[in-house]
Amino acid sequence: MNWVKVLAVAAATALLAACATTPIVRTRMAPQVDLASFHTYAFLAKPGTDVGPYKSLTTQELEKDVGQELQSRGYVPAAAGETPDLLVNFIVGAHDRVEGMMGGPGWGPGWGRWGPWGPWGWGPGWGPGYGDIETITTVSLSIDLINHADNSVVWSGTAYSDHTRQMLDHPAEAIDLATHQIFLQFPIARH
Repeated sequence: MNWVKVLAVAAATALLAACATTPIVRTRMAPQVDLASFHTYAFLAKPGTDVGPYKSLTTQELEKDVGQELQSRGYVPAAAGETPDLLVNFIVGAHDRVEGMMGGPGWGPGWGRWGPWGPWGWGPGWGPGYGDIETITTVSLSIDLINHADNSVVWSGTAYSDHTRQMLDHPAEAIDLATHQIFLQFPIARH
């Protein structure tokens, strides 16, 4: 492979990476909670991402990503039979919004009931311009850390992003990005 092709592939990759949508992230933490006091975690047996009697691919990807993020911050998976300090839940959602813009006034030939030459006819006309309306879907991913002792959420992070074709074509990468962006806001740094 010659250097021109290598350079072209590198440029295309950089351009695609620059076009990737970074999600907006919001986090919340329960007052008076010290996240450093927790040491072990486990995933809920039936998280919000699973609607069937099986573990979805989304849940599997999230367990992998969140497990890596928590372990990089010193948390360890609870051993079999051990009660974890934290339970982890995932929730995904989607919300449609309609956006549009009315065009300016338009004019042109027309056919109508009241024209300049009588009750029916044709001639110049004007009216409101057409509108450009589209439906945009915003998707969200929430990760909740739950204190197993009292079953209360102690930390929650949510990523919001407009749904793109790239997310549909590469869902695992979209989950990886959203999870990483959420944990950039986590109060305990990576070790």
